[in-house]
Amino acid sequence: MIRILPFLILLFLFSCQEQDTPNGCNVANPIEDLPWLKELIKSNSDINWVPYFYLVQGTYGDQTVFSVLNCCPFCRTVPQILDCQGNVIAKASITEVTNQKIIWKPAESLCN
Repeated sequence: MIRILPFLILLFLFSCQEQDTPNGCNVANPIEDLPWLKELIKSNSDINWVPYFYLVQGTYGDQTVFSVLNCCPFCRTVPQILDCQGNVIAKASITEVTNQKIIWKPAESLCN
């Protein structure tokens, strides 16, 4: 299942609807200003599960982090916490991420 997570992340991120984004990673708009994050969103347009996924920005320790979350009723995924360079923070848990805010979800999102 862990091998499918990067695919799910990519799939969810393509068809996007931008939201108000908090500042982080020393950029005004992480979705536009972080190339790895922008590419992650653009690379997943053809996946049927896109409406179940959304992107959250938060704080882990003293750093800004991102996580792809979902409301998928049939998916068993483990959220990955990514730093400003797109590296997975292996020891992080989504329960340890504070100040979580949705910064992207697809226009056809099924998540509330």
